[in-house]
Amino acid sequence: MKKAWSVVFALALLLIALGGVVFGLSLIMDADLVRVADAVFARYDLAKVIVAVREAFGGLTAVFGVSIL
Repeated sequence: MKKAWSVVFALALLLIALGGVVFGLSLIMDADLVRVADAVFARYDLAKVIVAVREAFGGLTAVFGVSIL
């Protein structure tokens, strides 16, 4: 099980690093961040996502008795 978690952790770090590289390249290539943000906000309601994540973590923290958010 420990090996599986190390693989998951390595994959997560790889994806985060790749996202950082892509974001950095987009800034170097003078991307229009306002246009990108408009496209994201038009497709996804981020306020609902944030509320859902808080509720999910709220349920988990109630079980374990720890407050995260």
